[in-house]
Amino acid sequence: MIGNAKRVYALTGFTVEIRPRGFFYKKTYADDGWRGPYSSMASVTLMLAREFLREIVRRDEPHRLPQ
Repeated sequence: MIGNAKRVYALTGFTVEIRPRGFFYKKTYADDGWRGPYSSMASVTLMLAREFLREIVRRDEPHRLPQ
C-alpha cells in the first residue's frame, strides 16, 4: 500500500467530434463506439470529466487508506 504518498495518474485521451446532430466522443485509442449526441460543448466536457473521475477512482482504489 502506498498510503499518503503522492500519486499521479496519466489519463487516457479522448477524441471529440462535432457532427450535425451534436457533439460525440470516444476514447482515442480504443475500439469502443462513439458516445453522444450531446447538445453543447459544456455537456460533452461534463461527460468527459465523469469518465476521468471513474478512471481515477478505479486506479486509486488499491491505495486508499481504511476509513
